[in-house]
Amino acid sequence: MQHKQNIETLLNNMDFTDFKWIDPKEIIVAQWVRVKCHFGCSDYGLGTCPPNAPSVQECRNFFNEYESAVIIRLSVNADLSNYPSDWSKKTTTKLLELERQIFLQNNPKAFLLNQTCCTICKKCTGTRLDCKDKKNSRPSPEAFAVDVYQTIRNIGMDINVIYENPSEINRIAILLIK
Repeated sequence: MQHKQNIETLLNNMDFTDFKWIDPKEIIVAQWVRVKCHFGCSDYGLGTCPPNAPSVQECRNFFNEYESAVIIRLSVNADLSNYPSDWSKKTTTKLLELERQIFLQNNPKAFLLNQTCCTICKKCTGTRLDCKDKKNSRPSPEAFAVDVYQTIRNIGMDINVIYENPSEINRIAILLIK
């Protein structure tokens, strides 16, 4: 229990206050998510996005290797035609530091699924092999075929498709721990 309290203290100290614990086996992995990446996402083919990500079945297997995870919901008011890139980059930096701090608490399996597609570099090389920052690049939950909407709803958190503009948008990060 102390282990969980230490992680929750870290989360709160870093202003990640909207979170819930989940058994990673309850994360919904679905083929339709991968198809939506392939047909409909402008980031398809870049850095940590498919096809530079494990297969849908490999993603299911990956989640089954973990016993606990934290879902972190992040909110920001934004105009959908002008994504808040600065906020996203700062948030990614904080999430990576959170992952590092949890790793240093004797959690060698700590792994972040970032709240957005990797945006570390201004210009992505397009492949993992040529990535300029392999140490810090992380995939989004969607890149790992996570049905974010159903997973979030299943744990009692609210998430909706945004249809008003500007509006509060929610981004979801998943931190797998052990």
